Formats: sequence, C-alpha cells, structure tokens
Amino acid sequence: MKRKIFFTFSLLLILILCFKTSEAKLNSKDGFVMDTFIRISVYSDNENILDDCYGLLTKFDKLFSMYDEKSEIAKINSLAGEKVFRASPEVAELINDSIKVYEITNGIFNPLIGAVTKLWKINTADNKIPTPESLDEAVKLSDIKNLEIHENNIFLKHKGCVLDLSGIAKGYASKKLSDFLKSSGVKSALIDLGGNVQTVGKKVDGSNWNIGIRDPSTPYEIAAVVSVNDTAVITSGGYERYKIVNGKKYSHFFDVKTGESITNDLLSVSVVTPDGSLADGLATGFMAAGFERSLEILKNIPESVGVIFIRQNVEGNIEIFATKNLEKSIVKSKYKVTYLRSSI
Repeated sequence: MKRKIFFTFSLLLILILCFKTSEAKLNSKDGFVMDTFIRISVYSDNENILDDCYGLLTKFDKLFSMYDEKSEIAKINSLAGEKVFRASPEVAELINDSIKVYEITNGIFNPLIGAVTKLWKINTADNKIPTPESLDEAVKLSDIKNLEIHENNIFLKHKGCVLDLSGIAKGYASKKLSDFLKSSGVKSALIDLGGNVQTVGKKVDGSNWNIGIRDPSTPYEIAAVVSVNDTAVITSGGYERYKIVNGKKYSHFFDVKTGESITNDLLSVSVVTPDGSLADGLATGFMAAGFERSLEILKNIPESVGVIFIRQNVEGNIEIFATKNLEKSIVKSKYKVTYLRSSI
C-alpha cells in the first residue's frame, strides 16, 4: 500500500522548550524512513550517532515492510501455507509484542489483519470497496490461530494469510532507538517517528519534555500537552490515512470480525508508556475499539500505561478523557479533561 506522505509530520506538535543551556552538543537530523518523516534530536559528542540511528531505522524498514518483497515480513507472507520461515530476532520479537497486544485488546488489535488491509488499499488511488465475499474470506485468513511462532520460527498455516505489523512497527523502532541511545551513553534525546514520540531521559536543563497532542478536529492546533520524561507518547487517529468513495470516508481501522472499515466516536488516542511497542499497538487497538469498548480494555492494561482519548459526542462536541495516572502529566488542554476512575 502506498501511504500518504505527511508533509505535516511534526503535527504531533512536540513543543521543544529545551536545548537552551548545555555543554553537550545538540545533533539533529530529519529524514524519511519507514514511510514517514523522521526527526531525531540527540545531545551527544558522537558525530556518528544520528547516522547510526538512521541505519537502525533503515534496517527495521527492510525487515518489517509488508510491501517490500525483500523484507522478512513479505517473505513470511509469501511462504504462507507452504513452509516455516526462520526470522531474525527483531522480527520474532515484534511478532511476540503484537501477540501481547492482541491478548490485551481481546483480539481487536490483530497482527494477521493483512489480508483485510490489502483488500481495502487505503491511501491509494483505488476507489473500489471490497465485496462482502472477499472480506469474508479475508476475515477467515486473519484468524490468529493461523499464526504459529516457536522461538524464531514463523509459520502461517494457510496460503493468503498476511502479517501486517504497520500498527506497531514504528513504536517498536522508537523503543529500540531509545535503548540504543541509552546504551551509547546518551542521557537526553527526542525521537519523532512521524508522530510516534519517544523521549530519552529529561531535557538537558533537568525538566520534563512537553509533548503536544494534535487536535484531530482542527489542523495545526494542539488539543493537549503532556509533560513527560523517558517514555513514549504515541498517537493514533483517523485523520491522516483514509479514502473517500462516493462521498463516504473509510478509515484504515478495520473490524477483525467483519473486515469492514470502522467509523466510531474516537478521533484520536494517545498512549503514554515507556514501551513504544505497547503504546503503538494499544493506540491502534483503542481506535478500532471505540470509546466504550476501550473502557473494557483499560481493565487489562499495566499500571504504567496512561491513555488520552479524544472523542466527538452525539452533540458533535469534542471531549477528552484520560486515565487517572495522567492527571499530573497533562499540563495544558484546549478542552475540559475528564479523568477516568482508577478501576473502570
């Protein structure tokens, strides 16, 4: 699938109020990897550190892309129903991360949804809607029981099964970049993978990072600001990737039971937690679930996870709901924030 190029990749709106006083040297680099715009800012005296970061991202891109025939994911998909593929440790780890999110979301996030996503061809010039018959077949192929993983050995049981890790891969990449920077001695850095933000440590002045969350109803405006350190802030929304056919908008979130494109009351979901994989996968899952079902999923999430829901109510008004553990972290909001009870 050829995705829409986001010229407004920074619209997660990172409010970099730092980088003012430090003896360390600020190194920043913009680029385009993993089908999205990237910005990495690192305090380090290592002149090669950013090149190393982009090298890692390029490696992940070549491993995880569903559409690059040379990627490991594409090779696994091509061997569906035929033979086991011996995957790299990174691919096996990412698939296992995906299965964990599948379990937490009660199957709403599904790494085997690829047969459905390939039919819809979101963000392409194709203006066709999949037939009910084709969706029925794709849903059968998306049954998680068709995925077998034993250590690094991956097998898809039936021809036509398709792994699609696009809903979690960038979060995994941001987590791995954070680990790499820390192991390299970096104590302060900001990673923005097209809106998937991972912070390393605090700002160089010792204060938290202020991360702006886009208002999904109004381009170029901020709905809320969270003050965080050494964690990920990953947002998923339906305002970037979609297609319109006969005046109707179809999002890139799909019902795993029917294969249909989902439209619900959620405009965006932001997940705050140190684990980028978990944050990315959960944000995708919540968007597909809608607000009411997301409240059920909240019962399964670890205490280290904070969530911000931006929804449109039946009157058409924008509302923000957030988990109680973010009450001190949300330092600014365009709309009133309702904090959810610790036990839903």
